[in-house]
Amino acid sequence: MVCMRSLKARRLCSALVAVGALAPITQASALWDDRLELFVSERVTRDDNVFRISDKQDPAITLGSPSKADTYYTTSFGFNFNVPVSRQRFQGGVTWNDIRYNHFTILNLTGRYGQAAWLWQVGNDLSGRLEYTESLALASLANIQSGVQSSTPNPLLTRRGLFNAAYRLTPSWRVESELSRLERSNQAQAFQANDVNIDSAGGTVSYISPAGNRIGVGYSEDRADYPNPQTVAGTLVSNAYRQQNPAIVLEWVPAGHSRINVRAGRVKRSYDQLPQRDYQGPALHAAYEWKPTGKLTLTASAQKDISATEEVATGFVVIKSAALRPEFRMTEKTSFSGNLEYADRDYRGDPGTVLGTVAPREDKVRTAGLVAAYQPTRTIRLELYWTHENRTSTFVFGDYHVNVIGISARLGL
Repeated sequence: MVCMRSLKARRLCSALVAVGALAPITQASALWDDRLELFVSERVTRDDNVFRISDKQDPAITLGSPSKADTYYTTSFGFNFNVPVSRQRFQGGVTWNDIRYNHFTILNLTGRYGQAAWLWQVGNDLSGRLEYTESLALASLANIQSGVQSSTPNPLLTRRGLFNAAYRLTPSWRVESELSRLERSNQAQAFQANDVNIDSAGGTVSYISPAGNRIGVGYSEDRADYPNPQTVAGTLVSNAYRQQNPAIVLEWVPAGHSRINVRAGRVKRSYDQLPQRDYQGPALHAAYEWKPTGKLTLTASAQKDISATEEVATGFVVIKSAALRPEFRMTEKTSFSGNLEYADRDYRGDPGTVLGTVAPREDKVRTAGLVAAYQPTRTIRLELYWTHENRTSTFVFGDYHVNVIGISARLGL
């Protein structure tokens, strides 16, 4: 049998057998009136360029391996809860992820993701959210910093606390505010100059029409502190900065089957040291969602802004991107979703560029993906997924292409 070929294969087969055996039970059971879910999943992934190295590089020299491909297995388990208490609601959960590679075992990691949130309500007009999240996962191996490819495994610990509140002044006017703190710690010593604490505050005043459309003005400000100065050309450099973002926000439903969301304004970043790195420019996030039928959804989006998702970077990336994401629910149990995306990434703010130790860099990234999902019951989900990504770069050996394909099975109780 296929399931007997290897221990790794047996892990997936065991998960699939458990799903099949427990399917009748899950159809009839619910924990705490569906307020609590326990789950387990197994995912097998084949990645043909794990370290995202250039085709111009020999993996035997760069990685000490004749191949840059590997298969890895992710075993996950945890719980989720969703508990209403009067007009309040408490949500959250914890997921543990055990990741094991066949060949590149240096990347093995037991990570986690946890979340706890209180959705609070006072009267009819005042509501908000108090939330804490924490995760431990490997930083992306596609990152390049100060001219060096991120080939060192780097477990990244991220903590974020958030509080927001919204008050309905009148049926047509709403005021929102938000405070948050993000703490990111790099476990690999080589990247600890990237450790950062970001305190953010913002607010929006909006007019809401009788049809539910919204237009408003908003402002947010970030203050970032890097506790470990970066050494560049023998000089200690502080990467602390202040970032300001005034904007106009729009939510508009032109028809029952479509929705438009826009946030447009400017972004300004000012560094405490080496102000030659300062940046200001337009910031735009726009999305259009179209549902021509009950089964098909098309979402188109575009943005130009400073990227908020960089995991390893003491500088920043000005990103211009466009994406199309279709989703088709063929039946109640079967669905397909896709992703087509193009991104132009202009790297700024690296102190090495200002001090002449690192050349300017720009990347172009094209991504395509497809997910096929089958959910025979409410608590069982099977997925097949494929992603292709291609990057060209002005940085030597910054280009790569990669194909990722996998299968997963998830069981919830």
